[in-house]
Amino acid sequence: MNELNVVVPIKNPRQAKERLAPLLSPQQREDLAWVLIEQTFQFFKAFTHQLHVLVVTDCERVAAKAADHDYAVLREAQAEGETAAVERATAWSVENGFRSQVVIPGDMVALSEADVHRLLACPRPNPSVIFCPATDDDGTNAILTTPPDILRFRFGARSFPGYCAQATAKNVPYTVLRLPSLVLDLDTPEDWQRMKQGPVSPALRQWMQEWDQPCQ
Repeated sequence: MNELNVVVPIKNPRQAKERLAPLLSPQQREDLAWVLIEQTFQFFKAFTHQLHVLVVTDCERVAAKAADHDYAVLREAQAEGETAAVERATAWSVENGFRSQVVIPGDMVALSEADVHRLLACPRPNPSVIFCPATDDDGTNAILTTPPDILRFRFGARSFPGYCAQATAKNVPYTVLRLPSLVLDLDTPEDWQRMKQGPVSPALRQWMQEWDQPCQ
């Protein structure tokens, strides 16, 4: 049996970051999405010999770039949202004999190797779940499930308490990890303001400077 599949769902950059429309133009939002995708792909290079990475996307260009990094690709015929993408990936994980699955979005601001190592080193008996909740809307940024399909997925606002309730109802033990680089995503104007007050990746810093966006 394979040990762990890392699922990275990635939305077509042309439709990404729509909630940042009050701050950024359509071209800026698309460019921002590409910066985050590229840095995510580069990040997982450090784990190339340890992890199997599966990118789920409806975008041909994203799929091609993922293949260039030797990541597995699951193409969607059309985008139906993150939840549907992860459900498809989960079926793929089960069909391909993975014991566990971890979902890490492809648009995190500044992933940390230390945080990801800590997440992956957390004990995961069968069955079990590990959650990394988001900052403000009780969303869920990362979720590690053993077996992959032990829970039904539903991402978005209030998903974290929903997952906890689902795990409790199924008598599945779960762990909550609040890891700094897996807490902050970038979806709303409020996320944008928080991001400017904290550390950002060099690539994101450069992008912000090119667009005349102040950052610390």
